Amino acid sequence: MRKLVLLVLMSGILAACGSTAQATATPTLTPATLSRPASPVTIKLVSPTNGEVVHGKMVSVVVSITGGTVTPTYSTHVAPTVGHVHLYFNNQLVYMSYTLHQDLPVQPGLEYTMYAEFVAQDHFPFSPRDVTHTIFFTVSPS
Repeated sequence: MRKLVLLVLMSGILAACGSTAQATATPTLTPATLSRPASPVTIKLVSPTNGEVVHGKMVSVVVSITGGTVTPTYSTHVAPTVGHVHLYFNNQLVYMSYTLHQDLPVQPGLEYTMYAEFVAQDHFPFSPRDVTHTIFFTVSPS
């Protein structure tokens, strides 16, 4: 039964990896995952910048990481310098990109929040979490 639950959970995580649709936030730490390793990786949101006014119907999101590698591979073998980038757009996980660049649709006249997190290959966070500061940007009404 325990293996079945694990398989169902893993299937859901893997199915979400390739999606650009909105999904739930990073998995909550449980007693089994409380003792996570730290990561030396530094993650930064390069674009858009805090307070920027974006024009058009797409925003070009650029993330940089220093000291690590982004991989498309899922693994339960956690290495502190290998993982994935989770992007949170208005506090919703909108993609788990295997690159550091993603174009996202936006609505003119609205304000958005965004932050990114470098997570392990199993999609769970490091401890402490490796998260950027939250930035705010608006989209020009015209």
